[in-house]
Amino acid sequence: MRRALFTLFIIFAFCANDYGQRYLNDYAYDEEAHYQQAMSLFEQTKIALCVEECKTLIKHDGKRTEDALILLALCREIQGFDRAAIHIYKRLVEQNSAAGAFHYGVMMEKKGKLNEAESLFQKSITLDRTLTESHLHLSNIMLIQGHRFKAMMPLYYALLVSSNRQTQDHAYSQLLNLWRKSAQAIDILNKKKETSNSFNISMDNYISSIATTDSISSLEGAAQIKKLYEYTSLLFKHLLETSENNLDFYQIYYTDFFVTLVPRNFVEPYVYYISDIKHHPIVLEWINDNGYLFNEFRLWMEAQ
Repeated sequence: MRRALFTLFIIFAFCANDYGQRYLNDYAYDEEAHYQQAMSLFEQTKIALCVEECKTLIKHDGKRTEDALILLALCREIQGFDRAAIHIYKRLVEQNSAAGAFHYGVMMEKKGKLNEAESLFQKSITLDRTLTESHLHLSNIMLIQGHRFKAMMPLYYALLVSSNRQTQDHAYSQLLNLWRKSAQAIDILNKKKETSNSFNISMDNYISSIATTDSISSLEGAAQIKKLYEYTSLLFKHLLETSENNLDFYQIYYTDFFVTLVPRNFVEPYVYYISDIKHHPIVLEWINDNGYLFNEFRLWMEAQ
């Protein structure tokens, strides 16, 4: 009996010790601290050391695994190991990583493979509409390819979801530039359109007919907001009347959202909302006079 009890005690002690050791190992491993260390090494361009930190994080397979994989892929890009980076990005895309699709898209964009980049940015937006940078890069590709309407839609949406002031400022300035007639100066309306359809071409022509002057760039304050509201209202109303003729990505992820603003009378509060980045005092003054409408718009937007 004593021998049996002694044997059970030894087994229990061994198991407890093994469990305790594993517990201590897990407890001692601070995943967040290791990730921050990896980020710090990356920012200091200590790429080889960053790679080792990323590998440790990936091996641990915790909450930061996806972030570590993206960081590792970025390191491989810097090291010139493009095939290794692409292999990691493809793994992330297969796992439905919005950030992975975004960074893969950036890599393809840098290489001039714009059609592949466009597809990846669209994939990223499909997985996470709030990833603002995907909208901005998609807009840039559309600008390069000469699509005015398709370059505008991602900017309108990025301004709605972004919380980064620098990003908002860039998107707002770019949107105003696209509403200028002088967009023709960069040949946006004269480029050979790739993979477009009749609806998008007709929208480009419609926008061109609205933007008859460059006045929006010279206006300031409330006058600029009112001009942007005028243009935006005309565009969204036109979309409401004609968007059923379009069945592409831009309708599903942009047009179908913006046309819902029109019957609810939310276009004006939306324009003031996105204009806050440039004209905060004027927007506050408008909200004081139209508080109920603005609050109604915000409540509806938060429910989407």
